[in-house]
Amino acid sequence: MPTPLFKILLLALIGLSAQAANLSGAGSTFAEPLYRKWAEQYQKQAGAGSVVNYEAVGSGEGVKRIATKQVDFGASDEPLKRAELDEKGLRQFPVAMGAVVPVVNLPGVPAGSLKLNADVLAKIYTGRIKRWNDTEILALNEGVPAKALDLAIKPVYRADSSGSTFAFSYYLNARSPDWKKSQGVSKELKGVSGTAAKGSGAVVEAVKATPGAIAYAEYGRALRDKLNMAQLPNRVGVHMKASPEAILAAAQFDAEKMLYSADPDFYLVLADNDTYAGWPMATLTFTLVPKSGPGAQKVLEFIYWGYKHGDAASRELGYVPLSDSMKIGVRKAWSRQYGYKAGL
Repeated sequence: MPTPLFKILLLALIGLSAQAANLSGAGSTFAEPLYRKWAEQYQKQAGAGSVVNYEAVGSGEGVKRIATKQVDFGASDEPLKRAELDEKGLRQFPVAMGAVVPVVNLPGVPAGSLKLNADVLAKIYTGRIKRWNDTEILALNEGVPAKALDLAIKPVYRADSSGSTFAFSYYLNARSPDWKKSQGVSKELKGVSGTAAKGSGAVVEAVKATPGAIAYAEYGRALRDKLNMAQLPNRVGVHMKASPEAILAAAQFDAEKMLYSADPDFYLVLADNDTYAGWPMATLTFTLVPKSGPGAQKVLEFIYWGYKHGDAASRELGYVPLSDSMKIGVRKAWSRQYGYKAGL
C-alpha cells in the first residue's frame, strides 16, 4: 500500500513531467528535421519548461491527430481547404518552404545532370517506361553516356499518406494528361509500379541501396543524403535544377496575394506554379492549430520563435524560410483569429 507521502511525491513528479512536455506535435516527415531543430533551440533559449515533442507520422496521420486533439499541433505538406478546416475546428499557417525532387541511383550519371519531365515520370510510375535507356529518356539526355542508362528502372514511392506524394501527384496531374486520366491528385499512390516504403527515411534508404532506383524526396533530405537530383523543365520547357532561389521564386505571386487577403485560409499549393523561375515541385509545410483555446497560443509562441530565430537552421537543413512579408501576413492572421500580436 503506497504511503500518503509516496502518493504526494508521485503526483508532484507527474505534474512536473506534464509541465515539461508542454507541447506535442505530429505529422509531416518532410518537416520533421525542421521541427526537431527548432524544438531543440527553442528549449535552449526559453528554458527547460519549453519542451516541444514532435512525431513524424506522415501528413495524413498528423491531420487526424490534431483533429482528434491527440496533439497540440499537426503538420501537413498538403494544405486543407477552408471547409475541412472549419469542420475539424482548425486553422493552418505556413511555416517554411521546401520542394519535392526526383532522385535517382544511376552510377556513372553525374549528379544533377539527368533530365526528366512530367510525362516521363508518369510513364515510369505507371509502368510504361521500364528502362533508363528508353527512347523518351534518351531524347532528353543527349549528353549522358548511354551505357550508364542501360539499367532497369526501379521506382520507389511512399506507402503512407504523405504531403510529398500530394505535391508529386499534383505536379504530374497538372502537366501529364495520362496521369490526370489514370491517377489524379492524392496523398497516397495506388495501382502504380514499383516498391512502397513508409516514411521519407525509408524511401531514401531504398534509393541509396538500389541501382536503377528513382523516387521523389524532400529537397533538404536529398541534399543531406547527397542524392542525385534530376532536373525538371520550367514553364517554357527549359530544364532547371532545384535550388533555394527557385523554391522562393515559386511562392512569390500566389503567396503574397493570399497573405494580404482579409481572411486567408492559406490554401497555397506551389507545385505547378506559374513562375518561370520557380521550381515546378515547390511546396510549403503547414502547422495546423485549433481555432481557439489556450493551447493554440502556446503553439503560436513556438512558431513565432521559429520565424524570429529559426531561419539559419531552416537554411542549414535545406528549407527556405518564409519572406518577411509572408511572416507579417501570417502574424496579422494570428492577431485577427487569436488576438496574438507578437511582433506587430
